[in-house]
Amino acid sequence: MTLRLDVVRSDPTRRWSAYAVAAFVGLTLATVHPLGFLVGGALVSLPTRNWRRGLLAGLAFGVLGWLAFAALLAASGSLGRYLDTGRLLAVSVAIPVLAGLVGGLARALD
Repeated sequence: MTLRLDVVRSDPTRRWSAYAVAAFVGLTLATVHPLGFLVGGALVSLPTRNWRRGLLAGLAFGVLGWLAFAALLAASGSLGRYLDTGRLLAVSVAIPVLAGLVGGLARALD
């Protein structure tokens, strides 16, 4: 497994393709269950060159997940009411961001 990841990590085109596929899979899983953010964070961290970048990739995935959710709310016209919810807003931002960050730690295991 490490040999294949080394090939992906050394080629920028393959690495960015792996990021895109991992983000798609993670966001798809996150629509079914919140643990999808954890899995997505882990998946996007694997093609990175070191564990620090893996952690950053997991964090970025969590932010992307929350932005996708906010975009869906904006498209339905509910974003204003959502932003007024206070603690619910804080929790709904923290879950994808922290889960993506924890998932990004998967790169440190390699």
